[in-house]
Amino acid sequence: MRRTWLGALAGAGVAATILIPAAGSAWAGGLAGAPAPSPSYPSPTLFPCNTGPTMPSAPPNDPPTTPGTPEIVSSIMNTVRLKWTPSTDADGIACYSVFERMPSGETRLRATFQPAVTEGTVSLPWPPSGVAWEDHDLYVEAVDTKGAYSARSGSVIVRIYNDVISPTTSPSISPPPPALKCHVTYGTAGWNGGMSSWIEVTNTGTTTISGWGLQFTFPSGGQHVTNGWSAQWVQNGATVVASNWEWNKNIAPGKSVTIGFNGTNTGTNPEPAAFYLNGTACA
Repeated sequence: MRRTWLGALAGAGVAATILIPAAGSAWAGGLAGAPAPSPSYPSPTLFPCNTGPTMPSAPPNDPPTTPGTPEIVSSIMNTVRLKWTPSTDADGIACYSVFERMPSGETRLRATFQPAVTEGTVSLPWPPSGVAWEDHDLYVEAVDTKGAYSARSGSVIVRIYNDVISPTTSPSISPPPPALKCHVTYGTAGWNGGMSSWIEVTNTGTTTISGWGLQFTFPSGGQHVTNGWSAQWVQNGATVVASNWEWNKNIAPGKSVTIGFNGTNTGTNPEPAAFYLNGTACA
């Protein structure tokens, strides 16, 4: 989905409030699913004014006064709401037209509003694919009922940003880190009601293991760790986890760390069947 922000610049400063796009599709008066626009903000058209006939013998007609320079009220996605001070004319205003002055010098009609409307929403085209932003030079003209156009108002520059830019080079993809590999040697001595065990963990991979936790499960429900060394020991049910201290958290490739514990049993002291280092099964 394309995400865009619309900013409007009038003169040297930013004149518009940047709004986060909401879900829905843009239309001339707002967003689909949004409340209907106020009757004072009807949807614009892209058609010229419907003015009355001008008789060839009629005396010259004074044009409307120049409307005020459009100001930015709000903006969202590729639409901007403009407002301007109204024109006056003895024959009555027929409509207001919003034009864009193109870089080539030609003008393009962007919206036409009813005569009582001096605030409305104008939709503008998105920047072409791969273009970061485009400026739009907008101004307003009033047309009276005899077809006379006012002078152009001052203009406002509206900039539409597009952050969906095609990359100029193929993005680099970092290879995944090598998988952790380990080997565990377990030794234990048991007696009636007690045991003492040691575990050697060897890094058989190609990168240093920084921070580790070794997990195993006692086969007998009567086996319990009472104290240990060279690791932090935690037992929950039959599952035991030994994790590193700060001084032995790194295991370089080909190196080992040896840990151990004392515990109790109920007469049997079988060895755990599997060991997992940071979630990876060790050989």
